[in-house]
Amino acid sequence: MRKIFLSLIFILPVLGFSQSTLFGTWNNPSVGTLILQANGNGSLDGGAFTFTHTANKIIAFSDDGTFNYYYKFSNGNLVVSGGIFENPVTFSKAKTNTVNNSSKSGAIDKSIVGTWCWTNASATYTSSSSNTRCIVINSNGTYQYTYEGSISGSGGGYYGGSSSQNADQGSWKLHGNTISIVSQNEGAQTLSFQKKNHPKTGDPMIVIDGDAYVSYYQKNPW
Repeated sequence: MRKIFLSLIFILPVLGFSQSTLFGTWNNPSVGTLILQANGNGSLDGGAFTFTHTANKIIAFSDDGTFNYYYKFSNGNLVVSGGIFENPVTFSKAKTNTVNNSSKSGAIDKSIVGTWCWTNASATYTSSSSNTRCIVINSNGTYQYTYEGSISGSGGGYYGGSSSQNADQGSWKLHGNTISIVSQNEGAQTLSFQKKNHPKTGDPMIVIDGDAYVSYYQKNPW
C-alpha cells in the first residue's frame, strides 16, 4: 500500500467543502495515518508523496500504475473509495498536536543546535538512487525535519524514475543517551542518541536511532 502512494498525486474536490478542511492528519486503524499538508506534501503510513486537488476524483500515480479514487466527507471524516481499496476507507481527522516544551525532565542542549543531514546514494550501470534527511534543531526546543528521495533506472530502451518528499516538525529534549521528541506526524517518541566525530573528516555528528547525521555547516569536533 505504501508503494501505491509513494509517488502520489491527489486530485481532490473544491466544491461543497473548503480546501482547508482537507489538510491535516487523518487516521484509519487498518490503513494507517494519512497526512495532507497545504504545501502539497503528504504521506500514507510513512510513505511520502506529493498531491494536488480538484473535483471529487483522486488519481494516484505510482510504480504499480495509475489508480482512480473518489472521496467525500461524512460527519467530519474523509471517505476514500476505489483504486486499491476493495471497500470505502474512512479516515478520521486527528487532533492538532501542539509543540510542548513544558516537560519537567530532559534538557535543551544548545551544542546540537544547527542543521544536520543524513545522505545515502548508490548507482549502478542501469540505475541510481539517493536519499537525504535533514533535521534543523532550534535552541527553543523545536525542530524541523525534511526528507527527499529519488530513484531512476533504464533498460530495454526505456528510462524511468520517481521521487518523494516528506516533512515533519515538533519539539525535542535530551535525556543523556536518549532524545525525546514530540512529532507532529508521529506523536511522542524516545530514541537513542549519541555524539560522534566522523571517522574520516572529523566533522561532528549526532547519531539518532542508529542513523548518523553530519553537521551541514562547519562546526568544531566534539
